[in-house]
Amino acid sequence: MESSLFLALLRRVEASPSCSLAGAQVAAYLGRSRGSQGWQAVLARAALGEPQAGDRLLAASYVSGFDHFTGARKKALLTTMFAACGVLPYDRRLAGIELPDAGENAAWTRLVLLAVRVLHGRGTGLPPSTAAGDAEELLRLLRRGSAREVWEGNLLAHLLALHAVHSIDPDAPVVVRGLGVLAARQNPDGGIPFVESHNLFLTAKAGLALVRAGARHGLMVRIGDYVAAGQNPAGGWAYASRVRQIDVDSTAVCVQFLRALDHVRYRPAIERAERLLRSLAVPGGGLPTYRKGEPPEAEMTAAGLIALAPGSQQPDPVLRDAVVFLLDQQSGDGTWPRSWTTSESSVIGRAVHALSCLPSVLSQSLAKRVGRAQERAVARLRETQNKDGGWAQCPGGASDPTSTAHAVAALHRMELRDLAQTGTRWLIAAQRPGGGFHGPADQVGPRPIPYDFPSLPSIHALTALTSRPRPRGRTPSSPAPPGPAPTAPSRRREAG
Repeated sequence: MESSLFLALLRRVEASPSCSLAGAQVAAYLGRSRGSQGWQAVLARAALGEPQAGDRLLAASYVSGFDHFTGARKKALLTTMFAACGVLPYDRRLAGIELPDAGENAAWTRLVLLAVRVLHGRGTGLPPSTAAGDAEELLRLLRRGSAREVWEGNLLAHLLALHAVHSIDPDAPVVVRGLGVLAARQNPDGGIPFVESHNLFLTAKAGLALVRAGARHGLMVRIGDYVAAGQNPAGGWAYASRVRQIDVDSTAVCVQFLRALDHVRYRPAIERAERLLRSLAVPGGGLPTYRKGEPPEAEMTAAGLIALAPGSQQPDPVLRDAVVFLLDQQSGDGTWPRSWTTSESSVIGRAVHALSCLPSVLSQSLAKRVGRAQERAVARLRETQNKDGGWAQCPGGASDPTSTAHAVAALHRMELRDLAQTGTRWLIAAQRPGGGFHGPADQVGPRPIPYDFPSLPSIHALTALTSRPRPRGRTPSSPAPPGPAPTAPSRRREAG
């Protein structure tokens, strides 16, 4: 997607030699995937100027048949990508797509929808004055709406915005500069990624696994201070440093890591995050992904419960409502809705974790419902385990390290050690000679399109392997004396 949009725009712009070199490498990357099946290959062929008969029909069929709870806005995004690459025509109806109020949705949602409106207006011959306000806001956001060179770290949103600006002013300096910024984020394989970093989210995830593995405490404090320094003034974390849009998932993972590492040292950061998470809770139960007022989601609610439960020992209406919401979201087959992952066991594992770490006042009052939910989850994991001992992203698929790791961790939490052990044996056998693990892309974004961070299978595998009961006499390295939590933003280079 991103590579096709980059090449399509680059071929319309007189760019620098470095961008031209990046374009040649992107073209080579797309050339390796143009013969594959599916709608993304259609984009690749279009960007390369090699469309095939039937590509337009395939694209139109994909858009019309797209069915996801993210709804009409995602269809508008897909239509716009196809149109920008020359596959589908622009649609005048999308020039009037409704804009959410500022602050209502994730920051990039408004930027993308502004680009959609401008592109479809210009592409269908509407006069520039029709979209003058949209274009002005788009330029303002590109210039001052992000603390990162890549807009909120999101290359897809940045690319769509550049396409929109170019449609109004082909000579706009922001377009050439933007292409240079994006070219500098090119992957070694020649492609353009979806986002440029997950340094806070991934570092916290890895840090939690390393704490449980007994990694050297001095190293862990360095990692903890790095994560703590990335906290937003409002109390949350984004997926990457200097991204302003915080999210429940990243915030919950960072809280969990800092608490496990040293709850005294990081108490101020943890307490600020707890207040933020509580403020995002939806009346009646559940937490959204980004902002208060958005629909609650099972996966985010489970994440919030994992972060909040250890700090709540008294009757707590926010937690109780969240637990009831999570229980209500479970299907009869034992699964929970997937939103930010392709792996069924990922959400099962997170929900089981949330339900198994509740404060006693909650676990006792909801014991029957929690017990039934866990029984259904166990039944699903038993039913979907492959004959080789592992688990797949979806039942019937090939076993992979990420899905197996989530299942193993969940089974250990429910003390089903024999079943967990068969999964652990598969996981150990899948380890690569260098120590890591490799698996299919598990995260999705924009939902439901998968994208990959290669370190995640190893992080999830270590999490599963350290979820086993610890042998007697083996404990993590002793914590250092508590110190003050860092307050100044980290000036260190991004690392993970």
